[in-house]
Amino acid sequence: MFQFVKNSVKIIIVLTILASLILYALIKLDIRYPSEISKEEIDSKYLLESSGFIEIDGVDLHYAIDGSGPDLLLLHANYANLIDWNPWVNLLKDHYRVIRIDIPGHGLTAADPSNDYSMQRTIFLLEGFLNAFEVQKLSIAGASLGGTIGLHYTRRNPEKVENLILVSPGALNPRIRGRNEPVKLPKPFEIIAYFTPRLITESLLRGGFGDPENVTEELIDRWYDLLLREGQRDAQIARVNQYVSGDIDLVLSEIESPALIMWGEKNNVVPVELAYEMKDMMNNSTRIEMIIYDKGGHQLVQELGIQTAKDALEYLMNYKGATE
Repeated sequence: MFQFVKNSVKIIIVLTILASLILYALIKLDIRYPSEISKEEIDSKYLLESSGFIEIDGVDLHYAIDGSGPDLLLLHANYANLIDWNPWVNLLKDHYRVIRIDIPGHGLTAADPSNDYSMQRTIFLLEGFLNAFEVQKLSIAGASLGGTIGLHYTRRNPEKVENLILVSPGALNPRIRGRNEPVKLPKPFEIIAYFTPRLITESLLRGGFGDPENVTEELIDRWYDLLLREGQRDAQIARVNQYVSGDIDLVLSEIESPALIMWGEKNNVVPVELAYEMKDMMNNSTRIEMIIYDKGGHQLVQELGIQTAKDALEYLMNYKGATE
C-alpha cells in the first residue's frame, strides 16, 4: 500500500512538472489554446443593429444605443458584455434612450493601447464617451464591476446622475475593500491567457447563478467567443491585476442620488449581508430602495434578466424623468 502511494505521488509530481513545462513553452512561444479569434470574425457574429464604434483617447469603444427619451446608461460586470443587457433594453427602450458600452477588454471593445485598466482610466474613458454624445443628465444601472464604476462616476459627477441602480456591486467584498493596492492574480492563474478551455467560462457563469442549471449553452458560447477575441484575454487579466475599488466606504457615504440596490439571496461572490450594509452606508441618498431576489445569485442580469428589468422600470417610472 505504501509503495502504491509512493508511486502515485511520483506520477503526480512528474505530471505536474510536465504540465508546467508545456505551459511555460506556450507562454515563451506565445502559443494559445484555443487560438485567438480575429476581431472581424467575432464582430460579424455579435454586432447589433444598434451597434457603433467611437474612438476615445485611443480606445475603440463598442456601444449600442436604443430607444428615445431620458438617457439611461447600462454598465456590465467583469467578464460580461453589453449583449447581456438585452432583456433590459427590450423593456426600457420605449421609455429611455438606453446606452450600453463594452468596457475596454470586454465584448467588442478592443484592449486599451495604454494597458491602463485602473478605475481612474475607466472613469476618464466613460466621461469622454458620454461627453461625445452630449449626455447632460442620466440614470445609471451597473452590475458588479459596472456598479462600482457607476458609483465612482456619480461621485465625480453628482450633478449629472438622476438615479442609480446597483446590481450587486462587489466593492464591499472583504478581499478588496479598502485596499490601495490591487489584489493580483497568483502567477499560475495568468496561464489562462494561453490555455483557456471552455470549462473556465462555464464554471465562472455557473458559480455566479443562484441555480447553475439556469446557465444556457448560448450564454456560455457567447462569453467564451468574446473572451477569445484577439487581445481580450490579456486585457481582462490586466484589469483584474490593476483593480482597486477605491475608498468605497467614503464614496457610498457621499452619494446623494436616489438609488435602487438589487441583490441575490444566493450570491456566493458578494454575500447578501453586504447589500444591507451598503444600504445603511448610503445614508445621504435622497431615496434608497432595495430588492432581494431569493433565487438569484451574483449575476442577476444574466439569470433574472426579465424580472430585474421589470423591477428597474417600475423603480425608474416612479421618477418623473421617464417617458410615459
